[in-house]
Amino acid sequence: MKYVLEFDMLEGEQWYGGKIGDGTKMPVDASREYTDNSVGPYGDQSSPFFVSNKGRYIWSEDGYITNFKYGKVKCESDTAEIVLYGGFGTLRGAYLAASKAHFPPDGNMPPELMFQVPQYCTWIEMFKFQSEKGILNYAESILKCGMPAGEILIDDGWQIDFGNWEFKPRRFKDPKGMVEKLHVMGFKVILWVVPFISPRAPAFDYLKKNDLLVKDKSGSVAMRKWWDATSAVLDLSNPRAVEWFVDVAHELEKKYGVDGFKQDAADNRFYKKDDITFGNASPNQQAEFWMRSGLNFTFNEFRASWKGGGVGVAQRLGDKCHRWQENGGLRALIPNMLLLGLTGHVFGCPDMIGGGLVSDFNFRPEFLFDHELFIRWSQCSALMPMMQYSYSLWRCRNQKTAELCRRPTYDHIKYSDYILKYARAARTTGEPIVRFMEYNYPNDPGAAKATQQFMLGEDYIVAPIVRKKTFSREVFLPSGAWKLLHSGETFTGPATITVNIPIEVLPIFEKV
Repeated sequence: MKYVLEFDMLEGEQWYGGKIGDGTKMPVDASREYTDNSVGPYGDQSSPFFVSNKGRYIWSEDGYITNFKYGKVKCESDTAEIVLYGGFGTLRGAYLAASKAHFPPDGNMPPELMFQVPQYCTWIEMFKFQSEKGILNYAESILKCGMPAGEILIDDGWQIDFGNWEFKPRRFKDPKGMVEKLHVMGFKVILWVVPFISPRAPAFDYLKKNDLLVKDKSGSVAMRKWWDATSAVLDLSNPRAVEWFVDVAHELEKKYGVDGFKQDAADNRFYKKDDITFGNASPNQQAEFWMRSGLNFTFNEFRASWKGGGVGVAQRLGDKCHRWQENGGLRALIPNMLLLGLTGHVFGCPDMIGGGLVSDFNFRPEFLFDHELFIRWSQCSALMPMMQYSYSLWRCRNQKTAELCRRPTYDHIKYSDYILKYARAARTTGEPIVRFMEYNYPNDPGAAKATQQFMLGEDYIVAPIVRKKTFSREVFLPSGAWKLLHSGETFTGPATITVNIPIEVLPIFEKV
């Protein structure tokens, strides 16, 4: 059956939603075209949800194709009804109504430590050459340079193979001892895992025999090419497959003392609509089941999910390039984080500071990198719910860069109690921690267009510099009085002002 929803935009209406990677394209108004395909294939987070500043929202229980075309909206699906709801007044009103009806908060949240201090991922530093010695050296460098202990995320390369979740014995002589040393240093230890199973893994035959792997339309075990290999895939619609994964993960916790898991992959694009699965699951549903399995662990992180709104897990943005650009670089960070929150993924983390694509780094010497970009990226991440480092900026030979990248960490710690206040509230209210200006100030002209700044809760406006060799910027201030903290100046909104921003400053405005 074909389901179709068609309607006209209201005067001045602006829409937000869909794929988080399209945050830079939000909001969509009647002046342009935009298409979102949440059926797939795509990567990272997505949701069957669009919400407007005129108090309306679109919802479906499954993915659909949405076309915005100069004030006309058309949504189509082969699998589920698509409904337009209205009468909720504002962007905030519509979001809260949708959250209550379709993705209510489950009462969970990631550990408070994740909001208080940075996370440190070994990916950029070590790529796939993870080792006991390298990880301990990395942790020691963090403390030696005055950075606080936090989570250590041990990335791809620690394991013998995909689905053979044991430390490589040649690189890890005493993994349990390593974890104990990291704990003594004050770190929590998180391991990278994926739902892919190598045919070489000892568990492959067991999983195949018990129908715990996705099959292609011919009935054979599906072998999917992904960024790292060609592998079989757990059929996450089968509770026994999820149980197998959770048991393996809990055994790692018990055997080595690790604290949780970075559950990568399970993107929609690694499944097909005609796959044969236990629950006749769509690609989107496979991604959802993987994300929900993270609730079995105290520490978790996801870069891909479907319908993750209201689920109390940590959601990290997709990998960004070591670039300033809006298309996957620094200028994508704020719009994507804002959209992440406005689709219910409130416990969000930006990508690794400086970018998470290892191909941009590849063990190049530090002088080849853009030090100004690292500094501004650190500042941009500082007052988001979480922040994550990978490249060891704290030990740059350029001491000015090192210091200016360390400083935002302590801004984050300074505001962590405030961030935690909103994170705790989000467990029951579902409200974003980082918010569009329009969310808090729906009646102020200019609020909707201010998408390279954000509200932190109700009391702070954060307006980082996101362009190279730029030392001033326009900031939209909504109704009320606002104090620019680094200068002490007070301004009255609604107004758009220009402020000077030296390289060492993160512009923060506090509501007076």
